[in-house]
Amino acid sequence: MMLKEPPNNDRVLIFIVAYEAQEHLIGVLERIPNELVNNDSVEILVIDDGSSDAGVTVATAWARQHDVRNISILRNPVNQGYGGNQKLGYRIAVDAGFGYVVLLHGDGQYAPELLPTFIDLWKTHDADVVLGSRMTNITSARKGGMPWYKLIGNRTLTYFQNYVTGQKLSEYHTGYRGYSTRFLRSIPFELNTNEFHFDTEILLQAFHTGAKVEEFAIPTHYGDEVCRVNGVRYATDVILSTLQYKMHQLGMLCDLRYRRIDIVRYEDKTFMAYSSHATALKLVERFKPATLMDMGCGPGFLARRCIDMGIDVTAVDVAPPLPGMVEHFRQMNLETDRVPADAMSHDMILMLDVIEHLAEPERFLLDMRNQSEPAEGGKMPVVVISTPNVAFAAVRLNLLLGRFTYAERGILDITHKRLFTNKSLRHTLRECGYTLEQFIPIGVPFQAVMPGVIGRCLGSCAAALARVWPSMFAFQLMVVCRPTPGIR
Repeated sequence: MMLKEPPNNDRVLIFIVAYEAQEHLIGVLERIPNELVNNDSVEILVIDDGSSDAGVTVATAWARQHDVRNISILRNPVNQGYGGNQKLGYRIAVDAGFGYVVLLHGDGQYAPELLPTFIDLWKTHDADVVLGSRMTNITSARKGGMPWYKLIGNRTLTYFQNYVTGQKLSEYHTGYRGYSTRFLRSIPFELNTNEFHFDTEILLQAFHTGAKVEEFAIPTHYGDEVCRVNGVRYATDVILSTLQYKMHQLGMLCDLRYRRIDIVRYEDKTFMAYSSHATALKLVERFKPATLMDMGCGPGFLARRCIDMGIDVTAVDVAPPLPGMVEHFRQMNLETDRVPADAMSHDMILMLDVIEHLAEPERFLLDMRNQSEPAEGGKMPVVVISTPNVAFAAVRLNLLLGRFTYAERGILDITHKRLFTNKSLRHTLRECGYTLEQFIPIGVPFQAVMPGVIGRCLGSCAAALARVWPSMFAFQLMVVCRPTPGIR
């Protein structure tokens, strides 16, 4: 059976995952409230995950016997795992244009009678994630047959995850949950695990994107269904995934599962000692330019500090900076648009973390250089460029271990198109007609992830190491240079 494309995104997909569920699947289908059966706004999807039983055959016969027309029953030719099966259902929900999808287990552990509650919460609260929690009442969970060891494990893991993430959920491990497709479209859920901790990873993605999460109490039922979860392995996977998420949030580890789809807004680094922005500000104070162009200004923190020094600043970026940051802004894509014609008419140009985002930085640098001409007194404009050092020690170590993993930010930011070492950056600038006046190695910006005394101390040590051995310990490379006169 194939799903028909819904006419609008108000429709709901009830997604039933099944594996060796022949004995329970018909009971689950029969308990779906009558108001949802043959409802034009609802579609029921069953995906059997390569079972050896006759669940698909039995369910298909039941649907025909009861004339249920809003149901599709599919079977994976090979078992794809609990998480892998969910990925297929959510992809169908997104691509077919549904507005909301509710996950229901085919083994009867969760009550289909509560499906309307999920739908109502989605509609009335505009929720991105709705969780049916068994742990709001421990007494109820025990009466429902939850073993003590599972109850204690659930509570312990939930406490740990709330502590690490800063959330206040009553349960992370319920399999009864609903997602808006608006939320599913905003996350790379297909990068998640195929194993049972998929449910944890998609919740962590919800936290990362600021999704609206709602919970409500559901009854607990443990019957004769077979539990296929290895408790020790599951707990280990959950703990590791939660810690990886936290390290990603702190900037100590980057994971593409938590990559935001929208434009990344960087924090203010102008007040962080030893950061590239703080170093650039010192250069601005030293050269005292009357006019400055900030190419790739981002939120505009650095441009604002320069304006506060009395400098006439023109900011350039693909997206507008934060309100009130700059007075003169030009919205342009430095990758596809021509170099601003008046760029070299400024006393100073800042290009902080820009050239690594360009497919052809040489062409960009040459175009700028060809517009250059000596200012009064014969001085060429000052150009300050910073870029990550791909030869940084941590990257070298990962290469030694066979790892080269792109991420959301940092040296191996997935949006970086060109990577430089100390030598290759110098060579590129010389070949493009720029005279290097100063090279400044930038250490690891520990203050970005560890505010306070510890961050400052580590930052000081990192800066010292970068000065001693730039090619190995510089996290970023900064150069002060001037173009030779061009053809203008």
